[in-house]
Amino acid sequence: NELYTLINNDTSIFEFIQSGSLDGIWYWDIENPEMEWMSPKFWETLGYNPEEKKHLAREWQDIIFQEDLNLLIANFEKHCADPHHPYDQIVRYRHKNGSTIWIRCRGLAIRDTNGKVIRMLGAHSDIIDLKETENELSRLTKEYEKVFNGTQDSMFLIKVLDNGEFRYVRNNLAHQNKTGILLEQIMDESPQELLGKEMGEIVSENYQQCVLARKSVVYEEELTLPSATRIWLTTLTPILKNDNVTHIVGSATDITERKKLEIELKKQANYDQLTGLP
Repeated sequence: NELYTLINNDTSIFEFIQSGSLDGIWYWDIENPEMEWMSPKFWETLGYNPEEKKHLAREWQDIIFQEDLNLLIANFEKHCADPHHPYDQIVRYRHKNGSTIWIRCRGLAIRDTNGKVIRMLGAHSDIIDLKETENELSRLTKEYEKVFNGTQDSMFLIKVLDNGEFRYVRNNLAHQNKTGILLEQIMDESPQELLGKEMGEIVSENYQQCVLARKSVVYEEELTLPSATRIWLTTLTPILKNDNVTHIVGSATDITERKKLEIELKKQANYDQLTGLP
């Protein structure tokens, strides 16, 4: 109540709120739909001189993306029909310099005693920085996917739980093809659930060594998997957050044939091939 009184008695309070906390306020006369007031900061956000803009709806409708205008109209109609339906959407405007500006547009219908919508009061928020961050994250995610699924090494991601247990998050295509373990089979499974209790315990001990060492560990292991019994050269790399290991990235190379060749070469070097004698 005190704030409302201040706003009523001192217009500078309202000016501070609309200029300091938002990127524009708008007030729309639904009974005269062409009449709509847009605060100066909205036009400044789009690169225009507010004094050159009339308080008419067509002023902003000419520079909004057409498909986004359709979204605004659809949500406006739904909000008028049902007050519980939020008038809240993200739309794109064309900046004066030709660039795209992302704006979050929110509004609230003001109704007469019969429930008829007579005005709309709303606010704009410039979210271009958020959108640029989202686009960058999307780009990085795509690049990560290319690397993760493009490498010939078998890769897998493990989540380290607070109780010291481990859960698989995902594996790449190479891992799926070489082990016979599909993504849907490995997701959210513990080593014991995926590999059986005995082998799962051995694998978990290796993961625990990585957590304790807090650095990459490399080792050889023989695992019986759906594809076959194979020998792997595995590298585990911890991911730390706030000085805690939250995940482990695993990379494994199938060295079964190489180990067979090493055994054969060792045999040839120490035994006579004709007689089999040392």
